[in-house]
Amino acid sequence: MDFSPAYIGMCEKAVFIQQIWNVAYGDFYCDKSAVFATRDVSASISLVDDKVLIDVMNQGFKRSKAVWLPRQDQLQELLNITEPLAVIQMLNEFLSVVDDDTRRRWTSMEQLLLCAYALRTYKKTWTGADWK
Repeated sequence: MDFSPAYIGMCEKAVFIQQIWNVAYGDFYCDKSAVFATRDVSASISLVDDKVLIDVMNQGFKRSKAVWLPRQDQLQELLNITEPLAVIQMLNEFLSVVDDDTRRRWTSMEQLLLCAYALRTYKKTWTGADWK
């Protein structure tokens, strides 16, 4: 699972992905208020557990301060590709339409799949700083 500042930034700026987040047990998220308080991204990564779900139901969960960090399996589900060979085929097709500079930016499968999802679903690409 990618908890890098790069992936967190990609997810935070991916409003389209944040809007579809249905908070579920086992989801990872970054607490933006904790990042601001500690300036340490790794200290602000949280896992949705029973307490968080209770807070969500009681509307005590500050969703506006949370950045969902989709796991690889969640991104594959969004892309509707769960079979290994289908993943390989989709990635091969996706990689054929992006340039070398774009490919070099990815350091995890989560980053690659988020970019594939953004391009396929919203026609958006990651510039290294924002979605365009």
